[in-house]
Amino acid sequence: MRHVLLAALTALALAGPATAPAQAAQKGRPPVVMIVLDEFPLADIQAADGAIDRRRFPGFAALAAGSTWFPNAYAVHDSTHFAVPAILTGRAPRVGADAPTYLTHPRSLFTYLDRLGYRIRSREEATTVCPPRLCPRADRYGNPRYNILHRRRERLDHTIAGLRRSKKPTLTFHHSVLPHVPWSYLPTGQAREGYRQGTLPDFASPAGFGDEFLTLFNEQRHLLQAGFADAEVGRLVARLKKTGQWKRALVVVTADQAISFQQGVSDRRQVTEDNVHEVAPVPLFVKRPGQTRGARSSAYASGLDILPTIAGLLGRPLGWRTDGASVFGRAARGRRQLRMFRRDLSGAITVPAAEMEIRRRNDRFRRLALFGNGPWSRVYRIGPHRGLLGRVAPHAALPARGAPQARFAVPKGLDRVDPAAAEVPTFAAGRLKGGSTTGGRDVALSVNGRIAAVGRSFHLAGDRTEWFALNLPVSALRKGRNTMSLFAVEPDLRLTPLGGVR
Repeated sequence: MRHVLLAALTALALAGPATAPAQAAQKGRPPVVMIVLDEFPLADIQAADGAIDRRRFPGFAALAAGSTWFPNAYAVHDSTHFAVPAILTGRAPRVGADAPTYLTHPRSLFTYLDRLGYRIRSREEATTVCPPRLCPRADRYGNPRYNILHRRRERLDHTIAGLRRSKKPTLTFHHSVLPHVPWSYLPTGQAREGYRQGTLPDFASPAGFGDEFLTLFNEQRHLLQAGFADAEVGRLVARLKKTGQWKRALVVVTADQAISFQQGVSDRRQVTEDNVHEVAPVPLFVKRPGQTRGARSSAYASGLDILPTIAGLLGRPLGWRTDGASVFGRAARGRRQLRMFRRDLSGAITVPAAEMEIRRRNDRFRRLALFGNGPWSRVYRIGPHRGLLGRVAPHAALPARGAPQARFAVPKGLDRVDPAAAEVPTFAAGRLKGGSTTGGRDVALSVNGRIAAVGRSFHLAGDRTEWFALNLPVSALRKGRNTMSLFAVEPDLRLTPLGGVR
């Protein structure tokens, strides 16, 4: 027995010096959480003065209250296949390295933190930079075609719900294809009811980029889904606080690139000299371990700076040279320009800071004129003749003989509506049978006897059909049976019935 006790004491003595530093290192390594959103212009969350619109985007406001916000941050490239690997590796996009995989990007955030003893929890929606040995290829990992169209909310919710305290330091990474098209979510977290495939054309396709109202309508749809992404950011912050990780955690929230809503273009995301002030600026928030108060930095930080920033905050070198620098360092603070690579990598678009600030301010004023700030109800007040909104509609008689007739595309009918359901019929669309083959007309939509939306009918390029599409607020719906009617708005503001649906 004496020999057993001596052996045990000897083993403890020998193990002590080796395990104590390891345990101390484990405690000194904070949880790392990175969320990369997709097609998210920074201007979405800003008020006219450039501050965060706290009423409309409370999730980002909560994040900013305990992290450092970089309102001059910008994307490296306008394509996810280049932008996300640049974020994960700190290396600039290069010709010949366009495959967003671990084979072309063998050193990354994942391999770095694995070397430091971190457990990896990763969800890449459109890339596969994380090696399979660290991130098993399950649940459509890195499959953009599937992930853009299916279960976007469920996957992000699963990542957030999985944030919990752990003895082993953990990296949680999620690139979410939100608020990327298709625009199907509302700020409430509800989804608008979809239509059967083939019922309607794709109103977000380039065929509609030339129409003024359809462009406005699509920007409205995008903004509403950005509100949903904000709700998810709020859930992220709340979850980290609830599990006691918020103070210790190193948190990064950003986006791979933004999107432009200029009319008459062929591509809304491809960066040009004309739209760089829309496509480049993206959200970037970095919460340092132990940070409890919000801060704001004017540094022109880019996606290339994110990994060097993480390495700097953890105090452990990456082991390879990067093209970025810590956002908290002198190099980033000293930048006075934005530089974003062109789509084909033939060069970069560079804009001085002073010019960029003017262009971005003008864009915020444009958005303010269209969508206002504050309550989401203002976002629905777009289109011509907004003074009609909320008014009692005339009796929805049948259209006159020879007049166009509205043919609504109704997904599930309106007789069993629950305004509190997970899916709600807030997207009214269809075609005008016998309508114009060239021009559009001002229209108004009544829901349950009151005007709920106004807009203008339109044509898609190469299509002679006259279409209509309008978003209506959930508040216009009532439980049970609902009715919708479409009217043409005459020059004297008379409403001419075009037909309805019950």
